[in-house]
Amino acid sequence: MHSDPIQNNPKDPLISILVYNYDKQYLRQCLDSIFNQDILKNFEVILTDDATRDGSWDIALEFLNRYPRRIMVNRNRRVQGPSANLRNCINIAKGKYCASVTNDQAFLPMYIKNCVKSMVLDPNAGFSQVFHKDHPHVPSPSVLNKPLVSILCYNYNYGRYLKQCLESVFAQTYENIELCFSDNASTDDSWDIALEFARQYPEKMNLIRNRKNFGSDANFANCQRSMQGEYAITFCSDDALEPEYVERCVNALEAHPDVGFALVNRAIIDENGRRTEEPPFYNQSCVIPGEEQAGVYMMAGVNPSISQIMYRQAVVGGRSVVGGLAARYYGTRILDFNISTDFDIAYIKEPLLLHRIHSQSDTNQADTNLLPVIGIYVLNHQFADIASVRNLTKVTDRLPQSLDKLARLAVRYSVRMLLANDEHNALRYFHLAMAINPQLAGESAWKQLQEYWTADAPRKAGILEQFASSDNLASRSISYDPPPGSIPIELDGKAFTPSTPLRRATSR
Repeated sequence: MHSDPIQNNPKDPLISILVYNYDKQYLRQCLDSIFNQDILKNFEVILTDDATRDGSWDIALEFLNRYPRRIMVNRNRRVQGPSANLRNCINIAKGKYCASVTNDQAFLPMYIKNCVKSMVLDPNAGFSQVFHKDHPHVPSPSVLNKPLVSILCYNYNYGRYLKQCLESVFAQTYENIELCFSDNASTDDSWDIALEFARQYPEKMNLIRNRKNFGSDANFANCQRSMQGEYAITFCSDDALEPEYVERCVNALEAHPDVGFALVNRAIIDENGRRTEEPPFYNQSCVIPGEEQAGVYMMAGVNPSISQIMYRQAVVGGRSVVGGLAARYYGTRILDFNISTDFDIAYIKEPLLLHRIHSQSDTNQADTNLLPVIGIYVLNHQFADIASVRNLTKVTDRLPQSLDKLARLAVRYSVRMLLANDEHNALRYFHLAMAINPQLAGESAWKQLQEYWTADAPRKAGILEQFASSDNLASRSISYDPPPGSIPIELDGKAFTPSTPLRRATSR
């Protein structure tokens, strides 16, 4: 008979190495490193396979045949998820101490040995990946200590941008994410690209494809039904994330429990990937009192792209608007406003989102339909109505000022359209500005626009040259101070906890 390589030696306690939900790409390398090391002598391996179909189970059986007295294997009949699998591994383990290895974490035998040595001397000690089996208060693996973030990505025929989009998701420095992807029966190569990523990251990607195009609302609802995260990002499939996007937002939300969502700055990319920087809306990263931010929403959109926000899911319920054109273009703006009437918000000034503007984007189509002005005109009246019920005077008092700013925004859009060689829509925005605020007729920008329509070609060119060089006219060129009561966030993105907890807006 073969001797048992595992000993019951108090001076060399048995260590159970828990391998679960491990990336198949690195599983063989991980197991080789466990069995080929000579630092840990007295160990067993508990391996749980979470109903995989990627070949991971075959690798587990191979090592079982090679080391039958060292390894115990468990295969689920259906997916249970990392938390359940960790509990199962602990229940099966025979060792006094456990060391967990999951996702694509490296097996570090010297680290484990030193952790166990510390726990032998101090029974109350615990580490992120190494813990006493009978101490339930000891931390679980670091990825499980971090809240799950759901990235909701719904797509239709954006295959030309989708690879960059999905690559940016799986390049995040924050590990505990899930991608909830739904394709609306695309006719391009979108589905093939999605399948490629699903094969690479099967444990991080929920995948849905509609049998026909059911519309954007139904497509997004697919993503919502599959999400399980504590935090969520609505991510447009033509955009891309910078690697630290998720980590920076989670840091801010975890440090400030009264914050309803975290908002990042963006940079612009075109259909060829050329990048243009945009000044941050606020000139510093900060936590902003909710009512103050609600007042700002009366004056400006702040976040033109829905991909700029990470929401705390516990505060979203009952505040979102779904269905139809209004929801498509303004549903998130209504949601953001409603959240800010009850919760503070975090702003991160670094451009962590790459927002793509191209001829087929919703943003471009909205611009040509006058929605950035007409829609906001109606929206601001709705915001004022909501605020009046809640007695938020900082919001209602800004309605007249917000309408004046909308008229000036119409002038800016008129200029933008001229600079884009779209005289038809430039003329529409020009007249819309006057309809909202006739007093603009005395201002220089409006007079220049009025002159443009009757000028000869050389004069038109001169006016366009003046517009292109005018600060904050063709596009916003300045950043603003945060509203009163805002608290700075450290530049490295790790939000500090204020000495006096921030209160919800409703308590002010």
